[in-house]
Amino acid sequence: MKKYIFLICFLFSTALFSANSNWMSQIPNSRVINQLIIPGTHDSGSYAITALSKFSLSPDDPLPTWIEQVSNILPLSLVRIIAANWCRTQPYSIADQLNNGIRYLDFRIDLFQDGHFYLNHALLSVRLSDALQQIKTFIQNNPSEIVFIDINHIFNINNAENETQLVQLLQTYLGPNAIPNTFHTSDTIGTLRKSNRNVIIFMDTSQIISSLDMAKFAAHYFWHESNINSPWPNKSNMVDLKNTLDAEIAVRAQTQNNNFFVLQPIETENTHEIINGIIDPLQFPTSIENFTLSLSQHLKAWLDQYISEYKSPVINIVIQDWFTNQSDLVPLAIQYDTQVLTVTLKDQSINTKLAALKQWYRTQHTG
Repeated sequence: MKKYIFLICFLFSTALFSANSNWMSQIPNSRVINQLIIPGTHDSGSYAITALSKFSLSPDDPLPTWIEQVSNILPLSLVRIIAANWCRTQPYSIADQLNNGIRYLDFRIDLFQDGHFYLNHALLSVRLSDALQQIKTFIQNNPSEIVFIDINHIFNINNAENETQLVQLLQTYLGPNAIPNTFHTSDTIGTLRKSNRNVIIFMDTSQIISSLDMAKFAAHYFWHESNINSPWPNKSNMVDLKNTLDAEIAVRAQTQNNNFFVLQPIETENTHEIINGIIDPLQFPTSIENFTLSLSQHLKAWLDQYISEYKSPVINIVIQDWFTNQSDLVPLAIQYDTQVLTVTLKDQSINTKLAALKQWYRTQHTG
């Protein structure tokens, strides 16, 4: 009997976390990649952070280094317990995020004192090799999906040997599937599909790469961070955050450059809010999960507004804290991205195509 119960639970969980594993296969070849809505997560690798995790001792950690060093020595500390609640921004593993439809991953990488590379958000999370294996398995099982990996924070890599080791790790796991940077941010998804590869790596190297093979790999397969605009709002309340996002979207609509664009509807907690949660946990949030609840409920309405208000596809990559399979982000992307435009690229102007897309979206949200 126990075996049957286990089997039922296993099948249920598998179905739950694979419902959107290949949704990009429905996107028409004519759609431009930086004009799609790409659902993403913020600090994607933080899911494994616990109160037992050590501080990464990175330059942007919230506490003085000496406090973190002392805390790391202790088997358990109140500082790490509090920090873990705010540093763990995602509940799902990388595999579960991808199987639930996420296609943009935000990675912070730290070379820790034990010689291993970790994903981190002030505290250490999973080893980078573990995360890369999850991505490798997913993209091999789902060749129709394009995964964007944005490695925009790299800590404690100070020499050529460390840099080369990091590049080697990325090449080992993702090399055969990496899309060359000779493709363009304004290419259609059909063009990218012709490469028979399905992962884009955004990363700038900061040190000399000592291996010629690894230097060639980085030069050919790493997309420079200059290809992606990702402004950080740095706002701790929804009113200020919404005003900032409104301004960012307005600028993007006016400039229409060819870069990828990351919209960050992310509230950033401040020290005052964290202290409030410690003093009065019944009234104030004590974790990112609680802190982001209201924002998650408003996210779809904000995105709907931007799509309806502008004649151009101003939304591209959208990241979210505490993403779950109850989020509206992936269903919105599927609804928006999988439509076939009624005009052709060859015979119509770009304004006509965008107007047609906007008109389609309005018909889906009226009545």
